[in-house]
Amino acid sequence: MDKSDRYTLAYRAAETSQVMAWVEAGQSGCLIGLRGAGKSNFLRFLLRQDVQQHYLGQAYADYVFVLIDLLALTECTEWAVYEMVLDRLLHQMRLLREEEAIEGLESLHREVVHSRDLLTAQRAVERCMDIFCQRLTRRVVLLFDEFGTVFRACDPSLLRGLRAIRDAHKGQVSYVVVVTGDLAHLRDDLSEVNHFYRLVSRNVCGLGPYSEADARQMIGYLASQRSIELSAGDTAHLIELSGGHAGLLKAILSMLWGVHYGSSLSEIVPSLGGEPTIEAECRKVWGSLGATEQIGLRALAGGMQADPHTLHRLERKGLVEETRSKACLFSRVFGDFVRQQALPVAEGTQISRSPRRVQIDGRRVENLTELEFEILCYLYEHQGQVCSKDELIANIYRQRYNRMAGGVTDEALQTLISRLRAKIESDRQRPRYVITVHGEGYKFVDSDDS
Repeated sequence: MDKSDRYTLAYRAAETSQVMAWVEAGQSGCLIGLRGAGKSNFLRFLLRQDVQQHYLGQAYADYVFVLIDLLALTECTEWAVYEMVLDRLLHQMRLLREEEAIEGLESLHREVVHSRDLLTAQRAVERCMDIFCQRLTRRVVLLFDEFGTVFRACDPSLLRGLRAIRDAHKGQVSYVVVVTGDLAHLRDDLSEVNHFYRLVSRNVCGLGPYSEADARQMIGYLASQRSIELSAGDTAHLIELSGGHAGLLKAILSMLWGVHYGSSLSEIVPSLGGEPTIEAECRKVWGSLGATEQIGLRALAGGMQADPHTLHRLERKGLVEETRSKACLFSRVFGDFVRQQALPVAEGTQISRSPRRVQIDGRRVENLTELEFEILCYLYEHQGQVCSKDELIANIYRQRYNRMAGGVTDEALQTLISRLRAKIESDRQRPRYVITVHGEGYKFVDSDDS
């Protein structure tokens, strides 16, 4: 059986529909996926011609999907990223047998590799895009795998250059970037990359565990590779244990292959907790989370509540699912793992309304007034987002901002922010958490997640 056959056209239908809707609209977007959730396999699924035709119809022939596997970079520099993009674009031209279009580009690529000049590499990518979009009238979709490291570490000029390439071919060039955490928490200062950030963050899709249908299909495929027959009850049990997480499914099934499998999966369940490959998969997921997310998971695993903003982030990553009565962790095995993890109570940032708790950088803050507490909670619940002055006044003071009618003034809001900083910042002249975005408003940045 061909490896691609494991995924039918119905595979990850919800996520694929979202991505293809972005592409059809000429927009870009961001996929946030768990470690071990099969992000790279999903991107390769999008490269399949039958998938593109299924979702884009006959117009699929107008598109060129190009995978940029940033994990393969030997160095994380702007030149290296441009060279990889150029190499993949040229490879796609060869597959399309566009010999005339390739003329001159091969020698240009050699010059880029030989000179290692950043500007030459950028101009070569721009020329390739011109050929695809103008001469060949194709729409180009760049799929950036493992984009987080580049977004965090590269010079802002790279992201400005990528944004400029897209703007030169608006509606014809789309970027789909894949990360394990929120982009807003990967850089200390988003203002220097804001144009690119706004481009890809307007559309966000979580890539969490499989749906039940996808999980059943994957279990059937993997079991067939080892000639194992699973009962309907055991399949359901596997889904419950793993929550449909691809890495956990494979780890549990690998354990099945290594034991004398009896008539029921329940016979070996008690030994799952100490199995190294299963623990390793859980640790990969756990290690990819920020401190506030780990704290939120510990709270949920212990039967308590997480703050709304953290809960939303966990739900988007597929780690938490809402039931009628409460939020639950996606997997029984992962839940057991989380309950065993020790969190240092003297570290990190924790802000919650119920119970009321403010801990900044491991330090408890007890002396906030009601207004100070409300504005801190509001900024924290919209972490990484810029909250305008009007928005803050309307939500904190519960009235619309109206200077002429004697409402709350800018100065009153600035004084409130100043008082808050005096209590939570180690140096309020150089705030680390409540940041002023000049001309726009304020935002909360959690140093733990940055």
